Amino acid sequence: MDAMKLAVTGLGLVTSIGHGVVGSCAALHAGLSRPGPLGGFVVDDGSGEAVPITGYPVASFAEGFFQTGAWVRLASGAFEDLLHAAQPPTRPDFWHRTGLLALTPLVDPDRFGWSLEDLPDALETSYVQPLLSLLEVPIRKENARALALGHCALAGALLQAREMLESRRVDRVLVLAADSYVDPMSLTWLAHHRRLKSPRWPVGLMPGEAGGALLVEAPAAARTREASAIVHVESAVVDGPAEPGSIPARLGRVLADAVKRVLPAHTPHPFRGDLFLDLNGEEWKAQVWGHAQVLLAGQLDLLRCRTVLPADSLGETGAAGAPVALAASAWAFLREHASGEHALVCALSDNGQVSAVLLGHAKASTAVS
Repeated sequence: MDAMKLAVTGLGLVTSIGHGVVGSCAALHAGLSRPGPLGGFVVDDGSGEAVPITGYPVASFAEGFFQTGAWVRLASGAFEDLLHAAQPPTRPDFWHRTGLLALTPLVDPDRFGWSLEDLPDALETSYVQPLLSLLEVPIRKENARALALGHCALAGALLQAREMLESRRVDRVLVLAADSYVDPMSLTWLAHHRRLKSPRWPVGLMPGEAGGALLVEAPAAARTREASAIVHVESAVVDGPAEPGSIPARLGRVLADAVKRVLPAHTPHPFRGDLFLDLNGEEWKAQVWGHAQVLLAGQLDLLRCRTVLPADSLGETGAAGAPVALAASAWAFLREHASGEHALVCALSDNGQVSAVLLGHAKASTAVS
């Protein structure tokens, strides 16, 4: 993504620790969390007693919503927060020239009970169209699409956004992301694959849910309409998916290569800044990052990096995890507690696909551009 930077001019979040980007990022920085029992799904505590699994639901917001219904609720809530914070123009022509990329989890038939092979239009009819109706802004249907890439969806969306902007089909792109692991079908799927953390299985993830929103455009276009950039996207890479059965060492090499590709080719010193990882308590992800870390010894100054694990506060948020990380990075730049002028957001999807996104402090990027 070397040909052009992207300016992020609007952000919105809905998480278990805040119904808004300000509250969510402040709580995330403070290390706060709000875990709670997930009713309707119990596990054996090891002594024969049935106990509810612990997760991170968005309380008083998405209860009673299921699969695409929950995604619509979370994504539209994040958009409402973006509207409140960024206050973009309300005139119709602004939204007619705005594209929409709606990010979703990987559609695994074992998790959801349906597949895109059998229902190729399901995301359009059950997610994108209801979302467009609920947003109440006149985004054209032909400029809206779903992107089912799971954890790596943000990087994929940024690459597609650049293509949409370069083709001049739109002037800006609204990216909405949502994912939820707290519904019974997802919990059953996680438990079947022994991925859930429980009294009998201490190594695993804790399910969560979240929605994220960001408005991206070319920096010059943002300046023309006098919109302030919150953070700049310097580069993004998506690689994979890996071959089935790939071992952590191989995945680590793929992830390390992705990170190397987003970093500037010639710099006087290794990367120093915030490092956002989607480590979630699962052993395989920790092993992948361990292998990548060894291979990146010359590119990352880990002693001078601040490593941030959003899942420690939010649980596993899947496709919404990277947008949450981007918002947290922007918040760190704004509040001046970031460890450098750049940040890295790394992600690893369940199918072995990897992604890396390099972010830049808006003021610092403006000064050198």
